[in-house]
Amino acid sequence: MKKNQHNHSEYQSGQTLAEVVVAIGVVVLLVTGLIFGTSVTLKASQYGKARSQAVQYAQEAIEVTRNLRDSGWTTFFTYGGVSPLSWCLNKAGVWTAMSGSCSTNIDTVYTRTVTLTWIEIDKKMKVDVVVSWIDGNKTFTVPVTTYFTQWK
Repeated sequence: MKKNQHNHSEYQSGQTLAEVVVAIGVVVLLVTGLIFGTSVTLKASQYGKARSQAVQYAQEAIEVTRNLRDSGWTTFFTYGGVSPLSWCLNKAGVWTAMSGSCSTNIDTVYTRTVTLTWIEIDKKMKVDVVVSWIDGNKTFTVPVTTYFTQWK
């Protein structure tokens, strides 16, 4: 009779060990899921912040271009001319003719390109602004397009 109780005790001990192993496995899975979820959320937050900044830089370029147009149509027209011309526009608002591509010219992260295209049939200048940045091994862009006419 004692022998049966001893076997029953060993069975309970083995069952408890199995329960502990299963519990640890569940905890590990939950912690892994939480870490993964937090990582994804942080990455999305970083992207949202970077995109928001890029949109701000694109809007800023539109305003700089509008000010150029308002300062005189003749000067403004030379920036777009007959064929599309692309420019690098740095944070200080300095225009540099684009040759190949713009280097990182805003906050050591973002690149801002402004392309002006004269549309003869409509008598207006198309302004394409592209702000781009690299995160990891992926390049992201924010394009903004508007049209300016000679209104003065």
